[in-house]
Amino acid sequence: MARITIRDLPDHIHQVITEAAVLHHRSTEGEIRFALQQYVMSLRSQPVPEETARQIWQKQTGQRLAQLFDCLRSDEFFSYRERHDVPHLARAIGEDTPAHLLDCLEGSAAPSFEMLDRIAAWSSCCSSWLISGAGTIFPFENIGSRYHDFFLYDRCNNDITFHLLRICGGRSDGMILCIRHDSVKQTFASGFISEHFMLKGGMGSGGHGNLNRFIRFLKTQCGNRIMKACEYEETEASTELGTHHPLYYIRSTQGADWLMMLFNGEDPANWLKDGMTLWKDMSALPFGNSEIESSL
Repeated sequence: MARITIRDLPDHIHQVITEAAVLHHRSTEGEIRFALQQYVMSLRSQPVPEETARQIWQKQTGQRLAQLFDCLRSDEFFSYRERHDVPHLARAIGEDTPAHLLDCLEGSAAPSFEMLDRIAAWSSCCSSWLISGAGTIFPFENIGSRYHDFFLYDRCNNDITFHLLRICGGRSDGMILCIRHDSVKQTFASGFISEHFMLKGGMGSGGHGNLNRFIRFLKTQCGNRIMKACEYEETEASTELGTHHPLYYIRSTQGADWLMMLFNGEDPANWLKDGMTLWKDMSALPFGNSEIESSL
């Protein structure tokens, strides 16, 4: 059993303990032992203070920030030899010192909306996810009915490249991912098209018509756009769009010629079966002053 020696105990406290020991028919040492047991029990019975809503939000936001930075590292967002420890991350997002970012990661400080907006713009992550946890970490919007807006965005900007990724395999086989990259601002926007057509065989007449209209649009109205057609081999059967940075998909692709073949009215892999009559005049449509790359 442990032993405790108490030095410089005030006389009046010793006197009170001695009197209590006599009253309770215990020795002075036994009275001290009993008092210490009661003290420990009182500590254990004290309720743990509940976290406030602010403390909970700060803690959860710090966890999301840490998750975002870990995801950027694993998705090879940073260039070769670029430092990505917290002090360098703080500099990259425009902080004066790393102290505030460290406090935010620990959940002891609240990031401002302005700071979170800077992080979202720098990383291309979803701002609503960063603020509240809603949605996915990176935005991948369904642009099936709005692909005109996606591809005609800032149409005079020659620094934008469009990556058109056909998913091969997995539950999203035949889906097309569209990633817009501004090489000067280093920003990304991402979307997908799956309901209107699929880049594989087995489409009905509606799918054939939608795909034909999409390719006609790209060829005739996006002549000044730089487009790169690729194929992405899905290796994670349960991967959800939005869990990886767009660079992850771009760097995991292989160049393909399916876009150029469709521009020429050719069938890449028996996709256009029973719908070839729609493509008979495709090769004659003009590109204009376009710069089209069908392979990397």
